[in-house]
Amino acid sequence: MTAILLDISRTISRAPYPHPTGIDRVERAYIQHFLLRDGPMFFLSRVLKGYVLLDKAAMQAIWPMIIGDHAWHNQDFIARLFSHKLPAMTNRAESTLRRMSLGTCLRGGLAKMLARHMLGGFTYLNIGHSNRKPALWRAVKAGGAGQMLAMVHDVIPLDYPEFTRPDTAARFESELKATATACDALIYNSEDTANRTAKYLQKWSLAPASVPILLGTEPLPALPANPLASPAEFVILGTIEPRKNHQLLLDIWPEISAELHIVGQRGWQNEATFKALDSSPMMGKTVFVHPKLSDQALAQRLTTARALLFPSFAEGFGYPLIEALQMGLPVICADLPCFREIAGDLPTYLPPEDKTAWKAAIQAAASSPRENIPKNVSFPTWDQHFAKLNGFLYNVENQSERKADR
Repeated sequence: MTAILLDISRTISRAPYPHPTGIDRVERAYIQHFLLRDGPMFFLSRVLKGYVLLDKAAMQAIWPMIIGDHAWHNQDFIARLFSHKLPAMTNRAESTLRRMSLGTCLRGGLAKMLARHMLGGFTYLNIGHSNRKPALWRAVKAGGAGQMLAMVHDVIPLDYPEFTRPDTAARFESELKATATACDALIYNSEDTANRTAKYLQKWSLAPASVPILLGTEPLPALPANPLASPAEFVILGTIEPRKNHQLLLDIWPEISAELHIVGQRGWQNEATFKALDSSPMMGKTVFVHPKLSDQALAQRLTTARALLFPSFAEGFGYPLIEALQMGLPVICADLPCFREIAGDLPTYLPPEDKTAWKAAIQAAASSPRENIPKNVSFPTWDQHFAKLNGFLYNVENQSERKADR
């Protein structure tokens, strides 16, 4: 069986942040899946000044630290020497990896480290939109990779550069080009993401295999039924950044007799919205911000709400939408292709810039009984996701073996 090398660089870099983002959760799901896989399994992480290679036993020991059940080890000498370079928790995570590693190397030594510890022909998987510079792909190939795959979660920096930091679009384009050039296949979280990415790949004359697979979804904690909140409550969930379109709701909320609960931390380039949150007379009266909520607390808030509001201008997938629908909570969301792909006709779709339509839909939901989503509706599962992925990997592996036998 072909060995798998899964890149966990994003997961380790996110050690200081207890609340995982959507992409964080996807990479974690891949770690869990491959820890249960039979056959040779390895994990690679970028660390300060180099790379660390882990075997399955080390990864199994580290997993409880990733999910917060155990503490990371204390900082080692390298972390103390460069303690000013990274957050303390990242230093502790990287120290733990170095102590438990199968191999470590400086940045220029990755190919030699992989060749020394792994059999040639392994499959390299990069899921987290991290560690994708051209030098990485060259080194992994030179280290003996038989095939390389990466997941594309979205191309928002290229489609909507105005919603990203000033340097993000150029860096994203460079890394996507390098990834598509090096990889045998790109995994997509939806057909919509695959179609959006294809426009750029065609422009660059690149054609890796396309593997669209909807992400799996895990329901939030099940809670007993509770009465709906009074006055009516609505929830918007996600980082407070321009793309999420919080401003639309803040603009119309003075005319709505209901509470708006904003769940998420402040992002970037959203000064007008931040100013409104800091100075609006609605704050603490009809608008409330919850920067950090546990899954249990989030589930509790969604249980008593009238609807989830999701007015984003652009998304790659949309976990909050699925989590709300799984709980039976109605969703009022922007009319985006990826939302229709994963949720069909269950939500109420509105143009993300139409304040009049959003105001009318929210007022109607606030003044009417909640129409729960049917419980027999099914959503994509991780088992289905990995069955499709493994089918693709198995076919490629068989094709490689047939070529070798000729």
